[in-house]
Amino acid sequence: MDTYKEELYGKILWTCYRSKAYIFLLSLVYVIASAAAIVFAITHNMNHGIIFYVLAAVVVLISLWRINRVHYPVALICEKKLLVAIPWSFLNSDYYISLKARYMPVDYREVAGVSDGWNRIYIGAPVVGGMVALPVQLAFVSLGDKLYFRNWVEQKQGERL
Repeated sequence: MDTYKEELYGKILWTCYRSKAYIFLLSLVYVIASAAAIVFAITHNMNHGIIFYVLAAVVVLISLWRINRVHYPVALICEKKLLVAIPWSFLNSDYYISLKARYMPVDYREVAGVSDGWNRIYIGAPVVGGMVALPVQLAFVSLGDKLYFRNWVEQKQGERL
């Protein structure tokens, strides 16, 4: 996992974002969850000290972090490599909560395909034991961007041959 570095990956030629409707709806869900936590803390905090206020603050902070994250690109199409965002729930315990976008660099030659649901990129050779399914967040990208993504990867693979 890495952040974007121009000297390693080249210039960003195109960024692939989630659809605007998905970003709006997910942000709305987090705002409603935060509002509900605050209302619950205010109405149920009679004899419990500040515990419900602390829990509400945690819900609000996590919601703000997730709203921030949903606005990040899910893929950066760079000159030298493809950078794809990995779902934070997939990452191991040494990953820290960050306000910076972190991506998995993938060489264009290694991309073997994309799953039907656009939630996995297959990397490696199409032989038994030679391919890895990398979870990605392309499922909620617009259809036009999905087609552009697929065409771009195929074009970059053709250049390398």
